[in-house]
Amino acid sequence: MKASFQANAVLSKLSKNYMELKKNLPIRPSEMGVLNIITQTKPPHTAMLLGEMLGVSKPMITAYLSVLERKGYIIKQQSRDDKRVFFILPTQQAHTLVMETQRQTEALFSEMIRQMGQSSFDELIRLAGQANQIVEEWNNGHER
Repeated sequence: MKASFQANAVLSKLSKNYMELKKNLPIRPSEMGVLNIITQTKPPHTAMLLGEMLGVSKPMITAYLSVLERKGYIIKQQSRDDKRVFFILPTQQAHTLVMETQRQTEALFSEMIRQMGQSSFDELIRLAGQANQIVEEWNNGHER
């Protein structure tokens, strides 16, 4: 029981501390995820595609996009071929926010590497990825 308590405490604190980094963002982390995708991957991006990539429902991605559009981070461009389809395009404001956030994250990771060493940092990332996969499978296989 003690090991699970300690594991829970460490992982909870890491998660809290990591989310603390994002508290000064002008948008929610979920909305930032949308900006990361549309600024870092090849277009075209549609609401449906973004929802699938993020694993969120159509109403949820619609809400994210509405906020991002209202705050000036995206524009919606109607398809010439299919008037029902809108492409999601980042504005310069979105690019600026993503670049600044990436600089801050890279600075943190550089400091972690400096203090932990590259091999320990790489192992942390590998193990965190493995743990995320297990938790996702667990969540998908168990009723809440």
